[in-house]
Amino acid sequence: MIKKRFLHLLFCGLLLVSISALSSQDKSTEVSQEVFKKLQLVEQSIKSKSFSNAQQTLQALLKDVKKGSYEEAAVLRSLASVYGLQGQYAQGAEALSKALSLKVLPENQRQAALFNLGQLFMGAGQYAKAIDTLKPWLAGNPKLDSETHVMLANAYSQLKQYNEALKHIKQAIQSSNKPDQAWYQLQLALSYELKDYDAAADVLRKLLSIYPDNKDYWQQLASVYHLGKEATKAVTVKHLAYKKGLLNSEKEILDLVNLYLLVGSPYKAGHILAKEINNNRVSNDSKHWELLANTWMQAREYEKALEAFELASKLNGKGDLYLKVGRIYFEQRKWDSAINAFQKALAKGGLNQPGQAYLLLGTSYYESKQHDKARQAFEQARQNANSSDAANKWLNYLKSNQAS
Repeated sequence: MIKKRFLHLLFCGLLLVSISALSSQDKSTEVSQEVFKKLQLVEQSIKSKSFSNAQQTLQALLKDVKKGSYEEAAVLRSLASVYGLQGQYAQGAEALSKALSLKVLPENQRQAALFNLGQLFMGAGQYAKAIDTLKPWLAGNPKLDSETHVMLANAYSQLKQYNEALKHIKQAIQSSNKPDQAWYQLQLALSYELKDYDAAADVLRKLLSIYPDNKDYWQQLASVYHLGKEATKAVTVKHLAYKKGLLNSEKEILDLVNLYLLVGSPYKAGHILAKEINNNRVSNDSKHWELLANTWMQAREYEKALEAFELASKLNGKGDLYLKVGRIYFEQRKWDSAINAFQKALAKGGLNQPGQAYLLLGTSYYESKQHDKARQAFEQARQNANSSDAANKWLNYLKSNQAS
């Protein structure tokens, strides 16, 4: 939305000039010497920011001037200026509307009053009235300046007429030698509202060409690519920001890691995560070591995965991670290492299905020719409903082999 401070400065710059213009009349719009002097006092009060004094002077003067005269319109217009400078935009709009309704202002002053009335309606949040007021003004002033385009863009945006708003903010940017950053931000917001992610990406690339160290713009560009189903571009942008040193928080780094996993680049994800855990920018806890282990597993870096799982297991209060380590060793037929991991898993406890761990432990013992220990593990496994059948089969097998 157009800023109130901008409106205040606009009234300071433009409406002081209008009061001075009213005080130096041409023959067609004369004011009395008394009115002229009081308008000069008003101007001095405004310059010294004594807005209350200016308002009181004008309100008193309004009772003395002839109704329906040019003098009344001039005083009302000045009063609207003072209201505007105090941020009382609705009162200002009411006063200026009355001035215009008298139909006594010369054309140049009427055009200026219409423009100021549009500003007042904007400040008061009456966006439809602002647009309707500016339409006749637009007819007489086809060459708008950038600020007017911005004002109209804000008005249409507030009414959720995003295409119209976008048209005006683009014109504002194109007609300015040095567009304000806020104008690009409005164009970006409108592109989001219209779900035009390609246009949003264009705006963000322009912003980054001007503000290359703005982390928010890097993040937003990555998000826009993500919304546009262009995850590869999203991760490229995030990685560039990371290399520039703009992604420093744990969340930002983990977002980059997860994005690399999403696009099927687990090795890059693992490389970054391992580096940042070691640099203490990602916390050294079980959760992150487990994420690193799973990342290395996806990258088929099994030795690195095992090392990460081992570290995660030591930091975890339950035995599940040691169970995962054991399964990896089991699949690699590294029986002694598997036995060690399963024993640790069972010792830590907290397993969802301890019977399965005993089964794997028993099988590992059997494969390493430790049949007595295998039998003991299977005896433990048979005490759990979900593993009792398999354990009984193993025990019968061991018994039959022993008999033969």
